Amino acid sequence: MSKKRPRAQPNVDTQLVELYDDLANENEGIRIKAAEAFSIKFSPTNHNSSQLISEALRRLIRGLCSSRYAARLGFSVALTEFLSQHWGIPSSTTGDLQISQLIDVLVKQTEVTGKVAGQEERDHHIGRVFGARAFIQSGILLQNDVPANAWDRTLDVIYEAAKNKPWLREMCGGILYEAAQMISEADHDPTFIRNLIRKLVSFGLAKTPEGVAIWLKVHKNFPQAELPTGIWRDENPIHKKEKSELARIMKETSIAERSDGENPEKLQKGSWTPKLHFAWNVILAELNREIPAEGRKEKSKTVRFKDFWQVAVDEHLFASTSSVERKYWGFLLFQQWFGSASRLLLPALFSPRFVRCLINQLASKERYLHLAAEKTVKSIMSRADLEPSVASIALRGLLANTSDQNLSFDILTKTKTVERLMVLGDDSSLRHFVPELCDKLVRPGVNDEKDATARRQITIDQLTILLKSRQSSVKQDPHSSDSLGLTCHILEVLATYSYFSMEKSHPNLADCPVPPMSERTQQTLRSRLSTCLSFLLTRNSEPAFFASHVVDVILRHEANERMHSILELTGTLGETIPNARTFLENIHNQASSESRDKPTLHAFELLYSLTMLQLYNGDPDAVSILEELRSCYDLLVERRQTADQVGPEVFVEILLSFVSKPSQLFRRLAQQVFTTFTPIVQHDGLRSMIKVLETEENLSGQDEMFEDDTVRSMDYSSDDDSAVGEVGMTNSNEVPSLSDADEDSQASSERDNGQIQSEDGDEEVAVFEAKLSRTLKAGESTDEDMNDEQMEALDETIATIFKERKKVVSKKKQKMDAKEMIVNFKCRVLELLEIFIKQRHKEQLALDLLVPLLTVTRTTTSKIVSVKACNVMRSFSKLCKGPAVPRVEDQDAIIKLLKEVHVEAMQKAHANACSQASLLLVKVLVANGKESLDDIFDIYSKTQRSLLDPRCGVKPSFFIDWVNWCNSAKPARQT
Repeated sequence: MSKKRPRAQPNVDTQLVELYDDLANENEGIRIKAAEAFSIKFSPTNHNSSQLISEALRRLIRGLCSSRYAARLGFSVALTEFLSQHWGIPSSTTGDLQISQLIDVLVKQTEVTGKVAGQEERDHHIGRVFGARAFIQSGILLQNDVPANAWDRTLDVIYEAAKNKPWLREMCGGILYEAAQMISEADHDPTFIRNLIRKLVSFGLAKTPEGVAIWLKVHKNFPQAELPTGIWRDENPIHKKEKSELARIMKETSIAERSDGENPEKLQKGSWTPKLHFAWNVILAELNREIPAEGRKEKSKTVRFKDFWQVAVDEHLFASTSSVERKYWGFLLFQQWFGSASRLLLPALFSPRFVRCLINQLASKERYLHLAAEKTVKSIMSRADLEPSVASIALRGLLANTSDQNLSFDILTKTKTVERLMVLGDDSSLRHFVPELCDKLVRPGVNDEKDATARRQITIDQLTILLKSRQSSVKQDPHSSDSLGLTCHILEVLATYSYFSMEKSHPNLADCPVPPMSERTQQTLRSRLSTCLSFLLTRNSEPAFFASHVVDVILRHEANERMHSILELTGTLGETIPNARTFLENIHNQASSESRDKPTLHAFELLYSLTMLQLYNGDPDAVSILEELRSCYDLLVERRQTADQVGPEVFVEILLSFVSKPSQLFRRLAQQVFTTFTPIVQHDGLRSMIKVLETEENLSGQDEMFEDDTVRSMDYSSDDDSAVGEVGMTNSNEVPSLSDADEDSQASSERDNGQIQSEDGDEEVAVFEAKLSRTLKAGESTDEDMNDEQMEALDETIATIFKERKKVVSKKKQKMDAKEMIVNFKCRVLELLEIFIKQRHKEQLALDLLVPLLTVTRTTTSKIVSVKACNVMRSFSKLCKGPAVPRVEDQDAIIKLLKEVHVEAMQKAHANACSQASLLLVKVLVANGKESLDDIFDIYSKTQRSLLDPRCGVKPSFFIDWVNWCNSAKPARQT
C-alpha cells in the first residue's frame, strides 16, 4: 500500500494578508496605516514583478465589492494611491497593462456572473463605481499622453451606473462633480470638461439634481466652455425663467431626455434618504454669489433666491399634500440654509407654508416631525445668538406668516420662541421692528371689531414682552441710547392709544386706528402700560424717568388738535391738569439739577406722575391726592409752613392709598418712594400702618378702612403682571421671571381653595335647602287638587326662595372679597414695615412695631399674613446683633414692651415669634445697662409660673430659648 504524497503548501505572504484585513477594519486609523504600509510595500522602488502588481490590482478591486462599508473605504484609498504610484509616473513594472486597459480590469473584476443574491449584485455595482472614482482621483486619466478613450470609458462606467441604478445616482453625481473641480484646479485640457458635459446630456441626466450641480460647477469654473444648447435657457440652470423646471428637478421627479430630443423616457427614482442632496448646497452657493451689493440694484437673469425658495421648497416640499419625508427635507434645508445663507436671503426662508408646517409640528409631541421642528427653532436661536440682528428677521418672518392671526406664534406652538428672539435681538435692529408692530396695532387687517380686538390683544402683549426683554437682556445695556429709545417708543405707543383717539377728527391719517379702538382694547392698553411702568420701576437708576415721560406724552397730545382725549377735561379737571403740568415741570427741573434733595425730588416726581396717570384712569381720589402731594412738597422740600401743617404722616397716608390699590405698579411705587422717605417717618406715620394691621378681615373692617364703597369693585385676585406671559430664557444667561409670585396671587389661591370662607356659609346653605324641600313636598302632596291660582302661588314661593338665595350668595361673595382685600392690604403694609426696619432698626421707634407684629400674627385669619409678619419679626431680630442693637433712653418703656410681649406669648401658640421679640428686647435692655436684669428675670419667672394656668398658651420652647440665650450670654470662666 503506497503512501499519499504530501500536498505542497502555497507560499503565503502573511504580512500582505494582514494588510488586506486591516484595510477593511472599522477603525479609520487602522485603515489609514494599512493603506500607507500597502503603498510602501508596492512602491516602484521595490521593483515588484508585473504579475505581483496585477494580482494586487485585482485584489484591491475585488475588495471594493465587499459588503462592508469600511472595506470599500479602505480599499478605495489604497487603490487610489496604488494607481498614482504605478500609472501616474513612468514605470516598467506594470508590464503590458496600459491605462486604457485598466477599465477592462475594473469591469471584469466587478462583473456579476451567474445567479447571485440581490445584495451581492449591489455590492459589485458599488465596487465598480468606487473603482472608477479611484481612477479619477488618482489623476492617471488626466495625463496628456493618455488616450482620450480612457477618460470617456471611465465616464461611461459612472454614467451607466447613474442611469440604470437610481440608488447610485447621487454617488455618481458626486464623483463627477469632484472630477469637474479637479479639472478646474489643475488647469487640464478643456476637452475633459466638454466630454463630461456631452455625456451628461447623452445619458439623459442633465435634468437631474446631479446634472444641475455638475452643470453649475462647469458654468462657474469654465465660463468660456461651449455647453450644449437647448438644455437650459442661456445655458444656465438657475435662470429666472427656469425656476419651475428647476423646482421640479430638485423634487426628484426627473425626466431623462433622449439624445435626439424625442420621446422622453422617465428616469426611475432613487429611494428616499434622510439627508439632503449635495445639489441643494451647490444651488445655494450660486444664489449667494449672485447677491448684489447691499443698497445697489442690479439687473440679473438669475432667479431670485426668494422666488426659488417659494417654488422649489415652499410650494413643493411644504405643500399640504407633501409627504412627511419631503417636509423633513424642507426642515433640513431651512436648518442648513438659515445657518449659512447671507443675511439678505434669510427673510425669504420664512415662507407661509413653512411657518404653517412649523407651527403644526411644534404644537404637539405626537407629530412625526416634532423633533425636526424643534431642531429648526434651535437653528434659528443659534444664529440669532451669534448675530443679534438676525433675531428681528426671524421675528418678522414668524409673526407675519402666523396662520391664525387671532393667536400668536407662541400660543399656537406652546413655546416661547418669540419671547426668546426678542431677548436675543439687538436694540438697533429691533428698533425698526417696533413700527411694524405698531402698524398691526393701528390696522390689524380686519374690519370686524371682535377680530380686531383679538389681534390687537396679541400685538399689545408682544409690545409689552419686547419692552421687558430689552430691559432684561444681559447682552444689552438697558440704559443705552438704542434701548432707551426703544423703551420710550413702546411706552409712547401704549400711552397714545390708551387715552386718545383720532378717528373723530382725522379718520384718514395713517396712524388713525381702523377699525376704531374698542373700549376693551383701551383697557388692555392701560393695563399693559401699568405693567411696563411697574417693571421699569425697579430697573432704572432714575425710576421717575419713564413715568414722567409717559405723562409728558399725554400732556403733549392734549395740546394736539388731532388727538381726542377720552377724559373730558371740564370743571375741576380742566383747572387741575394745567396746574399739575406746571408743578411737575418744576419738580423735574429741580431733580435734573445738582440738588442735595435729588432722591426726594425724584420720589415726588414719580408719585406726582403716577397720580396724574390715575387721574386719566378715572380715579376719583386723584385730584385730592395731587393737592396733598403738593402740600407735602411745600413742607418737606421747600420747607414752607402750610396752613394745614401737614407732615410726614400725611405722606404715609398717601402711600397707603397707593398700596391699597390692586396693582403691582402702585405696590412697587410705594416701596420705592417709602425707601426714600423712611428716614423722616415718625410715630404718627407708623401708627397709620399699624392701624391697617389691626383692621378686622371682614366687611366691617373694609368699611372702617375705606370711606366709600368703590373699593368693593376692585379685583384683588388678579394683577397687572399676571396678564402678560413672562419672558422666557433657556440658557445660563437668562434673567429671573418677570412676574412676581406675590401675596395677591396667594390670597386668590386661598380663596379658590376655600380657605377664605364665610363663617355662616354652611348654615345658609342648609336653610335654603330646607325651605326649598318643604315647598316642593307641599306642592307634590297637593298637586292633583291645586288650581291655577295655587300653582302660580307655588311658583312665586319658589322664585322668592331663589331670590333670597341669590342675595345670600352675593353677600357671601362680598365677605370673601372684603377679607381678600384686607389680607392683601396687610401684606403690602408689612412689606413697607420691613423696609422701615431695615433702615431704622437701631432706633427705639422701631421697637414700637414688635407688639403690633405679634398681635397681627395671632389675630389674622390668613396664613399668608401670619407668615409674613413672622418673617418681618425674624428679619428684625437678625439685624439687631452686636453694635446694631437699638440704643434707648427710656428703659422703663422697654420693660413695659417686654411685659406686653409675654402677655402675647400666653395668648396663642405663636411662641417662636414671641420668643424672638422677647429676646430682642432683652438684648436691648442688656446693651443699655445691666441693671434691668432683675426685672427681666422677674418677668420670665412670672410667665413661667403661669404655665399651671390652663388658659395659658405659652410653649416650653419659649423658655428653652431664654435659657439658651442666658447660657451664651454669660461671661467666659476665668482660669
